[in-house]
Amino acid sequence: EKGYKENNREGFLLTAVQSQRATIWDYIYISTVHPPGVELESISSQLPPGMDMEKYIEIMAELMEESKLKAEAVAFRKAGYDVKVEGEGALVVEVLEKGAAAGKLKKDDVIVNIDGVKVEFATDAVDLIRKHKIGETVKIVVKRGDEELEYSMKTVEVENNPGKASIGVMITTKNLDYEFPREVKFDTRNIVGPSAGGMFTLEIYNQIIKEDLTKGLKIAGTGTISLDGTIGEIDGVEQKIMAAEKAGADIFLVPVANYEDARKAAEKIKLYQIKDIEEAIKTLENL
Repeated sequence: EKGYKENNREGFLLTAVQSQRATIWDYIYISTVHPPGVELESISSQLPPGMDMEKYIEIMAELMEESKLKAEAVAFRKAGYDVKVEGEGALVVEVLEKGAAAGKLKKDDVIVNIDGVKVEFATDAVDLIRKHKIGETVKIVVKRGDEELEYSMKTVEVENNPGKASIGVMITTKNLDYEFPREVKFDTRNIVGPSAGGMFTLEIYNQIIKEDLTKGLKIAGTGTISLDGTIGEIDGVEQKIMAAEKAGADIFLVPVANYEDARKAAEKIKLYQIKDIEEAIKTLENL
């Protein structure tokens, strides 16, 4: 069926943060000049404990692909199409050395239930664990081969994710399966991670429907996407605001959890905090 891409005067801009290894000259310059939007951080603070950079980027790339699929599913459903997206749980690809799961969960375990709630996707597991405060007990059910095992553990704070409850595992969705009515092509080049999911969803939806949600405005934003349409928290919102302003964006859609930090960083761009895709669409319709 025909879409309406040609009706759209503007598009949606995803925002990303660039990371690179600092040279000694970078270190001296950044430490003395303190250029806005540039931060020096140790590699250990960015990576899960015990994980090398290559493995971390591989996992982030998988999360980007999952983010694209979820964005397609949410956009097509919102536009009235039937879609199928299924997963068989959260596959443990790495157990961090100092996490709560160390000595309990193993690589290749599949998390199928958390606190009595069924887990189909990796994002289900993340959302359910992050509902807890750090130090609270979480009940995890995993499949290990033909066995189903239950564990209780207290959530912890992982070094590269301060302030967020974790059990100290890296996960992906096991046997992700999907059927969509139309093909969507993405050009994301070397960007990895799940934080563009919300903007992917809006761009796909805007190309399907006849109306133009952008109304000729340049709209930037960020936020993960869940299958229920929830827009999730991201990292690096200050840098993303700066990038959007530099690109001449008119407005920025920001997850509720990131709004206060975004407000401090924004100089001229107009911010709208959004909790889900429904709210994002209504916000744009009312511009």
